[in-house]
Amino acid sequence: MAEIKRHYIDIIKYKTRAYAISVDTPKQSQAVASEMMLPFDLLCDVDKNVIQLYGLVNPFEHGGIARPAIFIINPDGRICYRSLDGTAHRVDLTHVLNFLKAHYENPALTNQKPGDKKWIIPSWQTTRQIMKNMVFRGSGADWKHYCLFPLSPIIIPIKKYKWKKKK
Repeated sequence: MAEIKRHYIDIIKYKTRAYAISVDTPKQSQAVASEMMLPFDLLCDVDKNVIQLYGLVNPFEHGGIARPAIFIINPDGRICYRSLDGTAHRVDLTHVLNFLKAHYENPALTNQKPGDKKWIIPSWQTTRQIMKNMVFRGSGADWKHYCLFPLSPIIIPIKKYKWKKKK
């Protein structure tokens, strides 16, 4: 969201609106949007209906949150660009902006080739903000996630196996 905030002027230049969606409550989302001074709306999907519809549920974190993703939906309601990303491995926003420019010039354009993904390495300021969020807005799930992170290469495959077996 921070990168989209930094490039928001470029995004709206192509007659595009940005939204973010979260499974957080409206109160939590409002606090995040206010603290980050987001120039776009942060939508709430507490029941996870929309993120399930778009295939964005990450059942392995906090009991199911939205995976990072970017969708560009044309005025006809069709998805013309899609990038499903990971928490720390995301599409480079310059690829998205280049697509927006090309789509602005040719509205029939759809994304044929996914953009290159880059690793997101949080700055000290971002890490400090994460810790602040955990202390003041966090839950037991946040602390469990943070403390067990070094074991995630073991835990996540086990959770995936159990999840697939349940289906």
